[in-house]
Amino acid sequence: MSYHGNGGHYGGGGGGSSKGRYSRRDRDQHYPPPERPETKLRNSIIKFADDPESDPAREIPRLASHVRDQLPASSAAVAEGLRIGCTEQPYKIPLYAALVAFLSAGSGEEVDDDAETGAQVAVRAVLEDFVKGFQGYVDELKWLQMKLCIQFFAHLVTLHVITPKSLLALLQSLTAVLDEPGVSYYRARCAALCAGEALLRAGGELSALDEVSVTQIIAILRVFAESQVGSIALVSPLVRLYEKNEDAAGHDDETRETVSSLVAALGAMQASSFANTPSALPRPQKYLPPLENKIATPLSLNAFDLPFVLVPPDAMDLEGDDGVGAAVGPSIEDGQPTPAAKLEVPSVYLRVFDDEVTPNDHTPSGYLVRSCVRDTLEIFEVNRKEAARILLDLPRWWNPSTFKRRHQDDDASPLPEGDIMEWNLDCLIIETTLSLSFQLPIAPHVPVYYYALITDLCKLSPSTVGPAVGKSIRKLYRLLEDTGSVDDGALDVEVARRFVEWFAVHMSNFNFNWVWKEWIPDLDLPRCHPRRRFIQRAIELEIRASYFDRIKETLPVEYHDPQAYALPEEAPGPDYEYDDPRHPHFAEAEALTDLIKARSKVDVVLVRAQELCAEAATRMSENDATTILRTVSVQVILHVGSRSFSHFLNAIERYLSLLKFFSKDTEAKAQILDTAAKFWRRNSQMIAIVFDKFMQYQVVDPADVVAWSFRSSATNGDHRVEGSIGIKGWEILKAALDKASGRVAIAKRKVQKVKKEEEDAKAKLKASKVVDDVMEEEVAMQDDTTESPALAAALKAHSTLTRDQKTALVRALDGFVSFLGSAPQSGVVITKDAWQSRNNWEDDPWDSWESWGWFRHFCRAYSSQLKTYMNTLEAVSIGRLDSTPGVDPAAADMVKAIWNSALGGE
Repeated sequence: MSYHGNGGHYGGGGGGSSKGRYSRRDRDQHYPPPERPETKLRNSIIKFADDPESDPAREIPRLASHVRDQLPASSAAVAEGLRIGCTEQPYKIPLYAALVAFLSAGSGEEVDDDAETGAQVAVRAVLEDFVKGFQGYVDELKWLQMKLCIQFFAHLVTLHVITPKSLLALLQSLTAVLDEPGVSYYRARCAALCAGEALLRAGGELSALDEVSVTQIIAILRVFAESQVGSIALVSPLVRLYEKNEDAAGHDDETRETVSSLVAALGAMQASSFANTPSALPRPQKYLPPLENKIATPLSLNAFDLPFVLVPPDAMDLEGDDGVGAAVGPSIEDGQPTPAAKLEVPSVYLRVFDDEVTPNDHTPSGYLVRSCVRDTLEIFEVNRKEAARILLDLPRWWNPSTFKRRHQDDDASPLPEGDIMEWNLDCLIIETTLSLSFQLPIAPHVPVYYYALITDLCKLSPSTVGPAVGKSIRKLYRLLEDTGSVDDGALDVEVARRFVEWFAVHMSNFNFNWVWKEWIPDLDLPRCHPRRRFIQRAIELEIRASYFDRIKETLPVEYHDPQAYALPEEAPGPDYEYDDPRHPHFAEAEALTDLIKARSKVDVVLVRAQELCAEAATRMSENDATTILRTVSVQVILHVGSRSFSHFLNAIERYLSLLKFFSKDTEAKAQILDTAAKFWRRNSQMIAIVFDKFMQYQVVDPADVVAWSFRSSATNGDHRVEGSIGIKGWEILKAALDKASGRVAIAKRKVQKVKKEEEDAKAKLKASKVVDDVMEEEVAMQDDTTESPALAAALKAHSTLTRDQKTALVRALDGFVSFLGSAPQSGVVITKDAWQSRNNWEDDPWDSWESWGWFRHFCRAYSSQLKTYMNTLEAVSIGRLDSTPGVDPAAADMVKAIWNSALGGE
């Protein structure tokens, strides 16, 4: 019996019963549409071997039989499944290659040697569809997907499914990119990785075919790697200020550059004539025991030839002139994060553990394992929880003994001989994740992705990942400045900033548990020492994530001592100076406070402020009276808005006219910034927020904030040399420069949008059949002689904002040059002798050393914007070093060296 009939639902009886619970249930229940056979086939390929209990050697014949039954009709679906599997699950590439080889081998067909079997015809159709997708990646310059597809091709070459000659031609096409005139570093690096990582997999077959060509490819990669040595020092996570650029690559025990590591791994394979394949990498043949003999036979005449591929040129970057986000990092536009930047500097990574613990990427196996982890982190950025699960499951996809067994102690057994080293998976994942988050000048993705991923890893496997995190923290803390080794470098200031940020975030997710007693001896170091700065900053950030009393309870009593300068004496909060009725200006503040709390109109408050100013002018000069009322007005608005962030925004927006009335010149704006900083002196985060809103509402300009960041008031209570800059000053400076650059980018897009709209409108008008000859002549004249009001306004705004950006960059560079060129210690701390005797440094040398670090980061992070105004900046700021008396020659030379290294000057 049917539940649905003409008379209503079963048992309904008519009337209102047809709207009973059964109809609601049926109406609300959404059944997914049935999968099409092609979709089902594609998904079965993508999910191949996902079950941890499955045996790939047994699964391949089963899946191959299922696929073979639907070929060649479903070759497009099979190719799509393979392409998605290879580009989104790179650890499965050897399995997918084995699957294709099994399909190609057929099921016992007997034909002439020169004739293709039915299986080979079907596989050819699949590979042709796969190559179409690969060509799409090439046309769109999707380098990661290109690289992973080429790795798939390399494995198929080892299985005699693809001809080595065609793969070699593809790699030669890629290395030709490195010889292009004016090729960008990013483009050349991506092409080098595509070619080099394929050689690590199929170098033996390609060398047997044409050893000379393989040698030439490796030579081209080596020349490219060596050409970048001069840029490594600027982006190295470990700093030795005295070190020359060409010497930076010599500290291989601490830092590694990706292309150089690839070349070293290829050199190791080349030295053995590619006789020894990377031991950690599973060969697809291991999954095909029934076909072992057949796979090892000479190459069939019917093997697939890859088509010749030319790499297209880069698309023109319409925002390249402004460099917005190009070196500073991923930004947020319209609520969505922009794509990661294409860096034009080498990618240098920090090593946290020794070669016995994590892979040495100068070896073939070590490089391939690290590359797989990096690619997985890149691909699964959209789903960090899935990334954590997959990373912890990596040993499934590599040869046995590549990684130590989980829960096995590091010293439980001696390391085996040879290329396989039984590495610690947890330490490798944490080291790779941190090295990416610390990459300079920016991380590939927002750092919080990496921080949250580590948290998820710890929650998935606390007993194994937790110790790896603890070891990493201790090693990085030691690298902040290793007092035990005179020649060791110290962590770059930007890396140290990200380290302390990650530390605080991580502690906030695990009940703020840390063994703070370990660092008590470092409380005796100078206040500006990197370790002291780390402790102070970590506690400050933890308080932000929780509250003062909670964090105070987690710290030993030694940190409570005011002389330790670790824990603030009181909780973060406002410091309103007009609470005391005895204050000489209490009456003025009280009068304005009453009006603002009563939500009086801004005109009423502004008139009252002017009256109070006039009254005060009878007792003092007009300038002094204005200064006092400016301070009172700003503090009152901040005081009323200090209850919450929404109160603050409401106060700013309602009484914006009052703030703008008191911010008519540069000196007035500087005073407003000083007043706000003084009001929030116990909460540096609120200083940054207030300054950002002042810039947003144009109470002050970014250039004013830049100038403020170099003044002593920017120290927010820290012990600092006049004119130097620390982490808090840098964050304010960076926010101002980003604001100026962001405005230019928005204005530029506005100009482009208006131009496009007008061009489209004119084209449509010309194409209209109702336009007569006279109208066409008028349109033609407009094209040549007129500029619409909308376009004129957009161009004017862009010009104004570009000038503001230029002013902000000039003031920033002036601030650095003025301090570094004239500070007593700035020319001393950059010498090798001074660095080796740094155990004797007090606060001032460390202060100067940190300012050098922020200048380095300023130049490399904003290099694209600085290049736009390079001639002006060199004439106005850098040129002053040679003409200003009292400038230390050594400091002047160092400023120029850093500037030229970052901007490519001479």
